Amino acid sequence: ERFPGIVAPGEVGGAQGRQRGQPGGFTVTDHPTDPGSVPEDEASEIVSRPASVQLREGSEQADHAALMDPANQSLAEALRITYRLLQSAMVVLFVLYLGSGFQSIKTNERGVRLLFGKVVAQDLKPGFHFAWPYPIGEMVKVDVGNQDLKIDRAFWPETGTGAPVKGVDELRASASLSPDQDGSILTGDGAIAHTQWKVQYARTDASAFARDVYPSHETGIITAAVQRGAVQAIAGVKIDDLLKQSSSDAGSVTLRAKVIAQEMLRGIGNTKTGIEIEQLSLDQKIPPAYLREKFNSVIVATSNASRAREDAQKEGNMLLSETAGGSAPILISLIDQYERQIDMDQTEQAAATLAQIDRVFDGLPIAVDGVEINPSVGGRVSAMLSEARQYRSGVVDRARSDLAVFRAKLEQFKTNPRVMITTDWTDSMSRFFADERVEIFFNPAGIDTLELVINSDPEIAGRREREMLKKQNEAALDEREELMERSRYETEEGLRLVPN
Repeated sequence: ERFPGIVAPGEVGGAQGRQRGQPGGFTVTDHPTDPGSVPEDEASEIVSRPASVQLREGSEQADHAALMDPANQSLAEALRITYRLLQSAMVVLFVLYLGSGFQSIKTNERGVRLLFGKVVAQDLKPGFHFAWPYPIGEMVKVDVGNQDLKIDRAFWPETGTGAPVKGVDELRASASLSPDQDGSILTGDGAIAHTQWKVQYARTDASAFARDVYPSHETGIITAAVQRGAVQAIAGVKIDDLLKQSSSDAGSVTLRAKVIAQEMLRGIGNTKTGIEIEQLSLDQKIPPAYLREKFNSVIVATSNASRAREDAQKEGNMLLSETAGGSAPILISLIDQYERQIDMDQTEQAAATLAQIDRVFDGLPIAVDGVEINPSVGGRVSAMLSEARQYRSGVVDRARSDLAVFRAKLEQFKTNPRVMITTDWTDSMSRFFADERVEIFFNPAGIDTLELVINSDPEIAGRREREMLKKQNEAALDEREELMERSRYETEEGLRLVPN
């Protein structure tokens, strides 16, 4: 049965609109069915239709494609969602990538900001800073704190196992050294010595360090610089001077080695390391182990001689201080000057110098090289001067007193000689009998012959012994006071005499 606008498979209705369809199905076409091929009563209906449906054998495939449209839509929707998620993930990763550029610099660090390998900011202070992440940029952190390094193998002997010797007593007392195992260094007099060094350094220029120094090469660079400085510095001193000097001595090998090593670190070719040596110390310095005992004996003898000189100098200074106090250096200088002037027959100059010495003894100011000073005499000189002044004053007073007594007795003798003689005789006898060493024996009356067995009275002897002990105690007390007085001038520092 035919329907309007529907043709059987393999044909299309009408002479003009007929065409070959796909085998085994129906085809929907926009071409109307030819009205001449159908009855007239259906022609008007056919003409009025704008299109027609062709049933072809391929309708089964069309149904399959129609059934696949929802699956394709679901797949497309899933792909769209996946794409959106991928875009979101890329945005999140980009934000995290940018966020990784914010980095914290610690208090003992300095930062260097790089952009495409070029330094755009340097010496960044501690805190948070931004730098484009790698590979666009980078934030290089440099530790600027003090670092310690030991150089204990280059110039130090080793054991047979190849390990460095830690103690001096562990060294092999061999008369020869093996160049491939034992380290050593030459001194200025051609002797061999062994040294160990300690280095304290800091990375003061973070930009130069990050640009020109590989971290793995840092220790090697510093070690090479210190070794070069040590070789040059020790080559300028003798081994005796090397062994007895300390790191703090002015002009020591340690200071010279530090200067040489620092110059090397500040400029190696056209590059700068940015490393500053804060402290370089000579930890160990010894002669060859085979000669160590002999060197030690020399060092001990030198030390003993130095100690003896110091003790003698200290004792001399204490003796001078005890003798003349703070004016001892001035007095010694003036006395030496006076003796030279006497030897050169410079009488007037010697008299002037002697006058200055007297002024010092009197505690009066004097002029030395145009500068007025007020010397202070102390010690035994001061005590002797005080005693001399007291003696002078006492002699004068006694002489005046004796003169006054003599004049009084002279007047009395002129008036009544007998009375004056009797009075003086009585006074003399009284003083004589008052002496504790005098013992008086009374002769009984009425005895013609008297035999005396002279022996000291025990009571008088005891009293005399007590008096003697009392005087000895007083003398001991006076001596103690004198020693205490001397101790005031005995100081540890003493005086330092500066030769003219």
